[in-house]
Amino acid sequence: MAILNIGQDFGRDPTGRGPRNGPLNGEAFREKLLKPAVDKLQPGEKLMIILDDGVDGYGSSFLSEGFGGMIKCGYIKSDKFLSILEFKYNDPDFLFFEKRIVSYIKETPYNSNK
Repeated sequence: MAILNIGQDFGRDPTGRGPRNGPLNGEAFREKLLKPAVDKLQPGEKLMIILDDGVDGYGSSFLSEGFGGMIKCGYIKSDKFLSILEFKYNDPDFLFFEKRIVSYIKETPYNSNK
């Protein structure tokens, strides 16, 4: 299983949709970490996303662009993406963010970034 720890691998204060929102935005997360991690997965392998290690929370724009953007950009279809993702967190409040991520992935039209 591959592991992506957002707080340690990306930053402790992820925020915003794109570059105008600072360097720790959802687009940068998707392009620099999430997409490469997904591309490196072997068939049948899963990607564990650690949500709460050093991160206090996430804004909807970061989650939408970071995770939903994978679908929007046509990198992967939502059902396939959901089948390879697992989430880990110790703080039960982060269940909220997991549910938001799943909803953004399900609701984003495939390859709609044209």
